[in-house]
Amino acid sequence: MEIFSEIKEILVKELALDEEAVVPEAHLQDDLGADSLALLNLTELIGKRYDIGITGDDLVEINSVSELVQLIESRISSK
Repeated sequence: MEIFSEIKEILVKELALDEEAVVPEAHLQDDLGADSLALLNLTELIGKRYDIGITGDDLVEINSVSELVQLIESRISSK
């Protein structure tokens, strides 16, 4: 659950959201308002934070915050 908390913190800061808006089932684009530029910024921040390879295309294909957490966990475990 630690990764979710860290991702939540990043999303709140980068997308200027209330913490209550960032829940596991929230859609990055539809619910949280992440546009293509925001997704690119998020990939850079997440990649640096966890030292993993992640692209904008990865995030475009992700529907929810929980899927993002799963992707990060998967990339971390395959390092």
